[in-house]
Amino acid sequence: MPQQERASGRRELRDLVARAAGTLKVFPLPGVVVFPGTPTPFHIFEPRYRALVADALDGDRALCVATLEQAEGEGESRERPPVLPIAGAGVIEEDERLPDGRYHILFRCLTRVRLAEELESAKPYREFRAELLPDRLPPGGPQELERDTQALLQLAYDLVRVLPEESGAPELAQAAARLHAPGRLADLLAAAVIADPILRYRALESLDVPRRMGLVAQELAAVLLVMSKGKTPAA
Repeated sequence: MPQQERASGRRELRDLVARAAGTLKVFPLPGVVVFPGTPTPFHIFEPRYRALVADALDGDRALCVATLEQAEGEGESRERPPVLPIAGAGVIEEDERLPDGRYHILFRCLTRVRLAEELESAKPYREFRAELLPDRLPPGGPQELERDTQALLQLAYDLVRVLPEESGAPELAQAAARLHAPGRLADLLAAAVIADPILRYRALESLDVPRRMGLVAQELAAVLLVMSKGKTPAA
């Protein structure tokens, strides 16, 4: 698909999410952080989230994946545990309903959102009023970040040299080379390389693109340093 058509398709989907932002269905999870432009598979088994997915599939397919504040196992008795304010909103790209009512879905995050207000609802799942959050570029635009962009790409290429082919590093480097927006490049690499949920959220909440690129570059460099010493990065 030509680049112009892909960009047009992304804009249409972001517009869809923008229209859904007034009553956005939220799927909160412990330790899970998703990034714009990247797909994430989920197995949906809890009845309330089966209802969420069913309603999304019957409508615009839009939902939001948010990160719970507490660690898994904490506050399980709370009906509505707090969520972190910045989350990833997007659409269900693929779905499979199993005979027992569970779902396998592929969720594609399209944009950052701020969860501004939780809405009262009789539904079994949670809904929020959300605000879409655009990237913040420097006054000179992407051109001002050309040096940082090339540095990130070089780190991605360096990963190819130290990771086995079956790790997916070559495909990651190829995908990175096709991206022209520095914010999207940082998101792609963050999603693929940063494992720690706290560090992932730090990258997600960084609307300032130069800061986000710096965080991702630092983590990539750390992975390369570990690999150069013959160790496996901590998951």
